[in-house]
Amino acid sequence: MKRKMFPMKKAFTSALALSLIIAAASGCSRQGSSAVSQNGESSAAAETSSQQQAADVSEKEAPMLKAKTDAGELPKLEERLPDQGDIMVEPDVVSLGQYGGSITLTTNDSARWTWGPLTEQSMFRFKQDGSGEVEPNICKNFYSNEDATVWTIEMRKGMKWSDGEPFTADDVIFYYDHMSTPALNPDRSAVAVDDPAYYPAYTSKPYNCYQATVDGIRYWAEFKKVDDYKFTVEFKAPKPSFPADVAVDNKWMALPKHFYKNYVARKDNVADDSSFPLITEEQAIANANRDFGKQWDSYSTLGKDIGYYNWDYAIVPQLRSFIAVKDNWDKVGETYELIRNPYFFKTDSEGRQLPYLDSIKIQIINEKDQVALKAAAGEFDAVIASGEDFSTISTSTQQTHDVKQWISADWSSEHAIQLNQTVKDEDKRKLFQDPAFREALSISVDRNLLNATLMNGQSQPAQSSVPYGSNGYDETWANRWTEFDVSKANQLLDGITEPWNGTEGTYRKMKGTKKDLEIIVSISDMSKEGDFLSLLTSAYKKIGIKISSKVDADIAKSILVNDVEAQLKKVSTVTPAIRPDDIVPMRNYACWYGAYGKWYEDGKSEANGGMAPSGDMLELINAYEAIKNAAGADRETVISENVQKIYDLHKKNLWVIGFLKPMPVNWIVNKNLKNFPADIMYSDEFRTTNLARPEQFYLVK
Repeated sequence: MKRKMFPMKKAFTSALALSLIIAAASGCSRQGSSAVSQNGESSAAAETSSQQQAADVSEKEAPMLKAKTDAGELPKLEERLPDQGDIMVEPDVVSLGQYGGSITLTTNDSARWTWGPLTEQSMFRFKQDGSGEVEPNICKNFYSNEDATVWTIEMRKGMKWSDGEPFTADDVIFYYDHMSTPALNPDRSAVAVDDPAYYPAYTSKPYNCYQATVDGIRYWAEFKKVDDYKFTVEFKAPKPSFPADVAVDNKWMALPKHFYKNYVARKDNVADDSSFPLITEEQAIANANRDFGKQWDSYSTLGKDIGYYNWDYAIVPQLRSFIAVKDNWDKVGETYELIRNPYFFKTDSEGRQLPYLDSIKIQIINEKDQVALKAAAGEFDAVIASGEDFSTISTSTQQTHDVKQWISADWSSEHAIQLNQTVKDEDKRKLFQDPAFREALSISVDRNLLNATLMNGQSQPAQSSVPYGSNGYDETWANRWTEFDVSKANQLLDGITEPWNGTEGTYRKMKGTKKDLEIIVSISDMSKEGDFLSLLTSAYKKIGIKISSKVDADIAKSILVNDVEAQLKKVSTVTPAIRPDDIVPMRNYACWYGAYGKWYEDGKSEANGGMAPSGDMLELINAYEAIKNAAGADRETVISENVQKIYDLHKKNLWVIGFLKPMPVNWIVNKNLKNFPADIMYSDEFRTTNLARPEQFYLVK
């Protein structure tokens, strides 16, 4: 969504139309005509099987790597891969591929989480079938004891980092003990922030996946090395969801000790470890500034940058399929290139080392109009076309590109409003918590007008709810409170506010007060949210509600201190059994549940600004805890029942008001780019593009 209103949008559409003519001409020169069918596949798809079978399976590594091996610049392939029995053989996504070539993609200068999943390799990963089940990836195997208090992880013998150094259990335990955990007490509870012995996690983020709660106290798991290729993770309470929690929360679960020991200063139990010399924070900063060519002044900033966002930096050894060439991911106008990892631990079904592509080139572009124009000209091998641009881009590139649709995990389009149920103003809080007020807000908006204005008519009116195609979809829920009825909205409000005569320029007064009924909406980027806000402002003026905006560049921090009244933001989740924080107040995260999340995150305490929930909000938490604690033979039944309970509570209350259906994720994909699947789930939980298994992408030559 752009800040520009209709005249500018029409001008942009005209520019795209012009690019259509140019792209069509260039497309004809690139590849012959090929129609696009309803499912987005081209008529050329029928001939792909013969192309796929033409893959040369005689060579087990890419020619560029073989040349380096022959020149003595790299060890032989068998020395770069894990031991024969521990190589991960990937099921062919569609077909065997061909080596060579580069593809061009795009993202903006702050999108490390956009391109990161392309190359990411997690300890455990979600299956591609959308079931939510996890399977081994970096590790070879994992299993728990009977009550799920101890998990054993078996690693791949002979596996290596991208610099050729061995990857062992020491890397996992070093990462956990010295990079991921804050200071711990002897019982493995966290040291209090005001304790002199306190220090935060090096990566800045305290991962929930490694914690278990007993009697309201959170305890960190203990990692124990069994041997170089096996370790255990021990919890103080059952943790049956541990693998899935890691797949969402901490994914990779390891970093190279041989590299990071030069940049991590740790105080506890390291003096006796000769492989991890005891260095000060000042020494760690100096080492990093020297080796990375940067200028860090703060140890905490250093830790977050190279510990949490480690994949940004070319000198950091990785297990990823592709690795950075240089650190220019944030340089607008430049191309950020990721090249094949010569030590990647996977092969295809014929034993050929992956990935197939030589590299991935990512153009760093911030201006959305420029991205759309380039996409319409066919300059990207794979790009997501937004709703407003989809028709023009897909038409202009139909000679050279196919449409591949993925399923969205969003509960609505971007156009949704969240009201903070714990807003500080108690008069507003009473209104925000009243379902009649939320119903009035929902039915007073003309969703067809929103669709025509913001989505070029490509969506449909709908409530914020589990989307069609996902488990839990409910047509009644999707249509609830979606009828456009200003008269009924005013009637609902008449019962919960002071009387209002509808005089132009006036607003309703909150019950028992002389205060205008005003909703202050926090906005992070007016260019993205301004059009939607303008339409809401006009709609709510007709029912006597004033909408004001407050620009807040860091809304997440404001939510932490309960300083947001309302936010324009959708919710998105595959299922609360995997990631609940968008739809359950289980941490200090979302605007709509506000300080309820703080209460839960603080161990059900109001001491630091949290607020104890009651009624249906408390029932959400109870259902979440039932899911979290489910164990034994009936675990799946308990999870299923409580997931449905969470959905039923949202259907009843509609704490987040949605207006339009989520659009499918429309990929525009070069016909020459193969093994790019369709009809899979696009969600953060499943790591977006990672679910496509990009290491198997290949180009037809």
